[in-house]
Order: sequence, then structure tokens, then C-alpha cells
Amino acid sequence: MRRELVSGRWVSIIGLLLAASACTGQCAPTAKTQVNVTPVAAVPSPSAVPNAPLQTSSSPFHGGEVGVAYGAVSLTASGGAAPYKWSVNTGALPAGLTLGPNGSVSGTPTSAGNFSFTIQVADAGDSTASISGTIGVAPALTAGLTPSCAQYCNVELGCVSVCGAFGQQSGGARPYTYALTQGPLPSGTSLNGLALGGTFKGSSGWLQFTVQVGDALGGTASLSPKFWMYDHIALASGSCLGNYNTGCAANLPISAGVPGTSRSVKLLGVAPNPNQGCWSPGATAPPPGYGLTVNGSNVVVSIPNRILNGYGAVWTIQVGEQTPCASAANCTSNQATVVIGVQCG
Repeated sequence: MRRELVSGRWVSIIGLLLAASACTGQCAPTAKTQVNVTPVAAVPSPSAVPNAPLQTSSSPFHGGEVGVAYGAVSLTASGGAAPYKWSVNTGALPAGLTLGPNGSVSGTPTSAGNFSFTIQVADAGDSTASISGTIGVAPALTAGLTPSCAQYCNVELGCVSVCGAFGQQSGGARPYTYALTQGPLPSGTSLNGLALGGTFKGSSGWLQFTVQVGDALGGTASLSPKFWMYDHIALASGSCLGNYNTGCAANLPISAGVPGTSRSVKLLGVAPNPNQGCWSPGATAPPPGYGLTVNGSNVVVSIPNRILNGYGAVWTIQVGEQTPCASAANCTSNQATVVIGVQCG
């Protein structure tokens, strides 16, 4: 490159030529232009790695009951890249329950059983996480009357052994609760689950009340038994008087009690007849061949004929009947007496 000495400075010949060609006339002074540049923040690519790995958690899954709303269980996700998408990966939720888009399990079960499943959450990238669970669904709570109380619970006033269980239940989840929701209980009794305890008192007749059964999951069922209360069984006293040739027979009436129940009679004691005469004095046992039976609504007493020297005694007897709701328990009558006298031949 050729350089010349101009006014005491060395300059480039090419630079002088360029300057001359750009300004053929008188060139005006040119102002300096300043350009401001604002820096732009870097945008991360969609495939950027999240700070924490994707994971999921939930409150424990609990049991359910057919027909009872299931208390919602919420699943949560953290880490990864939102938004999240939930799905049932393996198994199945109980029929009637659904998995919501926010990760909640809710609904009302429609069938009983044990259901195992795995729920998966996926993020905006390719990450997934899962959680396993099991939900047991109990059958719906039901309650009904026992066969002996299907129409009426027949009971007897004054009997300590009452009808016992008037209802039965199934399904639901323990513990159960029992509440009287309508009508009074029979006088003298108290509610003990689906049974009555105590001694029936008051007047004969019938009444109806309603009991509601509740369970631990909120299921309810109701039943309304009808109790028919009969007056306590009673036996009348009487006498059996005869002679050596005919013996004697007597019918002692049975009153009240529960119709159609099985009845029996019992000899409680034998005492001498204070009327001596020609009757065997001091009899303390029944004679051979005697009869003591229940025939319909009567107790039948019979003494055979030809009792040597006659027979005289006072018997104490009692009739009992099987309670309709407790096969091993009896309601017994008052103690009745029968004066027996067979004259000499």
C-alpha cells in the first residue's frame, strides 16, 4: 500500500481516493448516531429437565358401602412438568366410583367386593408415576323381622323372658347403632339392639314401634315390629270328688295366655286332706293310676276307681306354656289347688 506525506502526516492513498469519490462537493459535517440494544432473556427449550422428578401421593383409601356416598380420596402430584393427567393403569375402581381429572376418587358404589387397582399420573413430558390401592365395598345395610315376628311378636304380660330378637340385620360396616325413631316400646321393656329386654307390663293389646339401624359408613335401615301382648296365663282351682266305684275327674279351666302355644301341667305338691272320714289319712303322694293332663283350655285331673279305703289329698298344681320367641323358656300360671276326695266303697 502506497503512503504519502501530507502536512506532516502519512496517509493512505487509497483512503484519500475513497474520501474524494464520496464527496465531490463540499461535504457537511455528519453527526454520530447511537444505537441502544436491549438484551433478550434466553427461553428454555420444552425438553428442559425439571428440577424434581414426578411423584404422586394420596390419603389412604378406605372402605365403602353399596348405596352410600364414598368419602372422596384426593391424589396429588408434584415435580415433573405440569399439567398432569390421571388414569387407572391396571385393575379397576369399584363400580360407581370415578377418577376425576384433578386426581380425586369419588362416587357411590353400586356393587360389593374387594377391588385392587393402580392409578397413574403423567406430566407434560414423558414422565409417569403411579400409586396402588385397594377398596373393599360392603353390601348395603338391610334389616328385617324374624320369622316369628313376621306378622306379630306374640308375648305374654308378666313374663321375664320376653320375645328376644324381633329383627335381624345384614351388610353394612360395624359398629352398628340402634335408635327408637317412632312409637313407644311396650311398658317394662327397653331396646337392646334388635331385641327387647325386661318384663312386659301394662295392658293387653298391640302396639307398633320403629327402630333404625345405622352403621359406621352412614348406611341406615329401619324396621317396624308389631307386638301383641296377652294377659298372663292363669289356672283355676277346683275339686275332684268321687267314690270307691267311680273314682273322680275334674276339669280346671285355663284362662289367658298366648293362644296356640304348647302347654304342660306340673304337680308341685301333695298335702293331706284335713277332712279325714274314711279317706286315707295323711296322703302325701298321688295314688297309682292317677291322671294329670292338659286338654285344650283345661287341666284334667282323674283318680281311678276302687281306691282301697278311699283317697283324700290337696294337690298344688301349675300350668305353663312355651313362650313363642324362646323355645327353652316358659310362662307359668299361678299355683292352683285341687281338693281330691274318694269315698270308701
